[in-house]
Amino acid sequence: MLVFLKLFLTRTFTFYLACFILMGLALDYHKLAQNAVPQTMSRLTPPMDYFSEFVDKDGGYDRFKLMNCVNYHKAVGDFFAFQRAEAYGMLGFCYDRLGRQSQAVSSYREAIALNPDYFWPYYDLGVIYYQQGQYARAEEYLRQAIDQNPIKSLVLLSRSKVYNDVRLSKQDGEYDFLEGLKQGHTKAYILLMDSLYRTGSYDELLKTALYGLKEGLDTQGIFYYYVGLAAFYQKSYKQAIEFLQTALQADPDNADALMYMGLCMHMANKEDMAQALMHKAAMLKEQEGTAPYLKARVRFF
Repeated sequence: MLVFLKLFLTRTFTFYLACFILMGLALDYHKLAQNAVPQTMSRLTPPMDYFSEFVDKDGGYDRFKLMNCVNYHKAVGDFFAFQRAEAYGMLGFCYDRLGRQSQAVSSYREAIALNPDYFWPYYDLGVIYYQQGQYARAEEYLRQAIDQNPIKSLVLLSRSKVYNDVRLSKQDGEYDFLEGLKQGHTKAYILLMDSLYRTGSYDELLKTALYGLKEGLDTQGIFYYYVGLAAFYQKSYKQAIEFLQTALQADPDNADALMYMGLCMHMANKEDMAQALMHKAAMLKEQEGTAPYLKARVRFF
């Protein structure tokens, strides 16, 4: 009986000792985990000039700096739920700069899932799909970008530590959030109109271009050009000529408008004028390549 009692007490003591040790380890782990967050963030936070390396430049990015920014924004997404949407938006931006479009697309979609009220991830997905020639998908995201409430986007930008860190890194002054949003909104319309043209959605193209004119979004006659383009494919040649002429008054070197004006002249049996317009359009196309108003890249504000 004595032996049994001794064995029982020994095992009981061992059990409680083990529980005490495990509790101590758990408390230490919790403390270590709490300390690990600021330590990890301090180690991963890149110098401010790292951001300007790939924000302000158009190419020739330092891939080492870009990867540092990727690791930093991954950590922000992991540790800070209230900044997760912005962190994934920046990850999409970094991956695009690295040429990793599939990862960029995944990151932007995650940003939208976390915050569906922000303009730029929709816009950036539209740009990526447009550049890939997936015009129907580009149209889908560009429409959603246009539909976003600009006030909500501006509020997010102004309160976001992620985006404000990048804003402060700009080498030649601060970014203007409102002006950037206006530019992005207009560019979204232009890419949307071109996507509608490329998918043959001429009725919708006409509506979209006319709405843009009504809203005062036209720059350099681009919206007038797309109204003329839609009218041409709807065989309303007189209307097409009127709008294409207005587009060319705003920008006489719009090679696309010149080409379609030439085609209108051809339909009107004015071959000399048609040939002259087509020749000028071809020369301008050779010099400039992609139309300047269609050049776009991903942005975050």
